[in-house]
Amino acid sequence: MVKIVEDIFGIAINPFTERAQVVRRYTISNSNHLSVKIIQLGATIQSISCVDAYHKVDDVVLGFNDVAGYEANRSRHFGCMLGRVADCVANAEFMMDRRKVRLARNLNNHHVDGGFIGFDRIIWDLHMILPDGITLSHKSANEHEGYPGNLMVLLHFTMDDDNRFYMRIEARTDQTTPVNITNHCYFNLAGQKAGRKGILEHRLVIAADDIIETNEDALPTGRFKQVNDTVYDMRVPAFIGDRLRQFENKSLPGFDVCYAIDKDFDANILHFVGRFLHPESGRYMEIHSNQPGMRFETANKFPDDMRDEEPIMGKNCARYYQYSGFSVQLEKFPDTMNNLDFPTAFIMPSELYFHETVYTFGVQESWKCCATPEELEELGPDLVRYT
Repeated sequence: MVKIVEDIFGIAINPFTERAQVVRRYTISNSNHLSVKIIQLGATIQSISCVDAYHKVDDVVLGFNDVAGYEANRSRHFGCMLGRVADCVANAEFMMDRRKVRLARNLNNHHVDGGFIGFDRIIWDLHMILPDGITLSHKSANEHEGYPGNLMVLLHFTMDDDNRFYMRIEARTDQTTPVNITNHCYFNLAGQKAGRKGILEHRLVIAADDIIETNEDALPTGRFKQVNDTVYDMRVPAFIGDRLRQFENKSLPGFDVCYAIDKDFDANILHFVGRFLHPESGRYMEIHSNQPGMRFETANKFPDDMRDEEPIMGKNCARYYQYSGFSVQLEKFPDTMNNLDFPTAFIMPSELYFHETVYTFGVQESWKCCATPEELEELGPDLVRYT
């Protein structure tokens, strides 16, 4: 049975009215000790709590206990929604209907994650409380941050008793416009206070043969690059600690890459994206999505404790340093409007934008966490669920 509880999280300044506004929090929980907390500011996933193999409940999402924490770390996008167009738009411009559309340039000469006032800064309206979750809404005005058309967005956050957390995003426009909306949570399945040690213990599988190739400015070239014989090949289980060591003494200190999950892109098909396991606790998270890409990042730009940098102070006095979490963004490919071979991000007034991502949380028997891929194949999907 799913329950929804509403409380007040704090007060924030509405960026449009410039007035103080109450920010509410909605807790969605089921009978198996899985709970998700969502706040209106940025439609942010503030917490996801679940049990481990020893029946200990812990929060596995990095974040803050108050509005001030999110405001102070706004550029890191803890748990929030990104849009209208997530990721980058090169030179903040693209061609549409034989005309050039210019967007706000909020990072160097480029447009990133929706601009100066993206979906991460919006105080979303409560549209509806559902039997199994909530729906939040926002109307993005024509020409906001340079985007054409009025865009009506609905975010559906729901849960079931099989420990699946659903994020479904719908949007309609009155003019042709690009849409690429995603969420940017930082996860640590060892617990949000476990830090680098917990992350290095994770074992991952990412179901992608290719990544998006980028140039020296980290912008997409429009080509795909195979992961064969590279640090990015996660098609068989690999420990993230082993892979991060391969980034030592490199210009890029960790993962910050977009995987091509479905190069052909069919919004009607949910693809297996990846499996993220913390063997010590037995917690795992599986992701399925209808989106073609997944940006995977390992908190590379968080403060470096090896250089005595001050940590980001998170929930319950957690100290967030470099590699304290990993983020997954299910999305269209970056700069897709300027790369015609990528799946389109444009929708017309007659079309519905639909994004669906499903996060499944569970517990695996601890002795299976260390089994070889061949042994796991023989065992099959005999996984322990919450009790």
